[in-house]
Amino acid sequence: MEYQTPDFHNSGYGPGPWWNPDPDYEKRVVKETRTCFSRVGLIYTIFIIVANGSQWLAAVFLAESGLMTRISWNQYMLMSLFSMYPVAVPLTWLLMKTVPAKGRPVRESWRLGKLTGFFVFCMGALYVGNFVGRVLMLFAGLIKGEPILNDMEGLITSMEPWMILVSAVIAAPVMEELVFRKFLLDRIAGYGHWTAMMVSGVLFGIVHGNFYQFFYAFFLGVVFAYVYLHTGKIRYTIGFHMLINFMGSILPLELLKIVQKNALIGGILSTGNLMLMIGFIICGVILLAYYWRDLSFPPAMDGISTKKRIGSVWLNVGMIAFLACGLILFAMSL
Repeated sequence: MEYQTPDFHNSGYGPGPWWNPDPDYEKRVVKETRTCFSRVGLIYTIFIIVANGSQWLAAVFLAESGLMTRISWNQYMLMSLFSMYPVAVPLTWLLMKTVPAKGRPVRESWRLGKLTGFFVFCMGALYVGNFVGRVLMLFAGLIKGEPILNDMEGLITSMEPWMILVSAVIAAPVMEELVFRKFLLDRIAGYGHWTAMMVSGVLFGIVHGNFYQFFYAFFLGVVFAYVYLHTGKIRYTIGFHMLINFMGSILPLELLKIVQKNALIGGILSTGNLMLMIGFIICGVILLAYYWRDLSFPPAMDGISTKKRIGSVWLNVGMIAFLACGLILFAMSL
């Protein structure tokens, strides 16, 4: 695998304490790291509040103006969508520009075969994460005494295919990849790829706001982050995201329609879909084992310990505020 070594001196990666004998060096690095990720956490807390708040305000406006009774469900969903992204995404971009950039994605050249392999792995991670979320919600429902519905499934099945195409297959992948990959990773790549990947995955998973989606969103967020950190091409992760959302929304709906019309053909297709899911998981595991030795995770070059890095990344005001906000969303979904 071709690998481009980062230019640590010019990319924001700091020299380690073995190079700088300053006794306060480690304290300054820890403080800098904590400050950076606290700001990141606050920015993504604002993103959650603005994204959900703008949708709520749009619903209130439609209800108070009497327009709610004059428009269709799909028109309402379209207005809700475009009340969120045009506000939340530019605001996040402007706020993230205030975060000092440390490091940058490397620029490896990936062939189609490698991109295809990573997409297959993404599909396997998607199905595993989806299974974990469903099992967890099944047990949560048993404890609660009633089933906990997957609101996203209900939302998707209530929408027309064209609306799903516009919202879930086109708009959401573009906006989410900008917010959770490009805006974020362009600023924090220098803190080490593992750190950047985990932060991207956790933020992406929590913003989905429920346990049904958290696990597969987290897994996909980590893999998408790896792809972007190693290629610097956001179009790759946008393309992956679009294909995955298409296969997880429009295709199942069309399959459901066939099942409702013809049980025999529907049963055959459903069996084929199940085999495809199993195939993706098996192939994903094989590909992970095949590529594992070639995977690279450039570390931060600032010399602080892993324990102090984890503490400074997650134990700060901004990240705690974000996690608390996420917990509220998760609790509301139960």
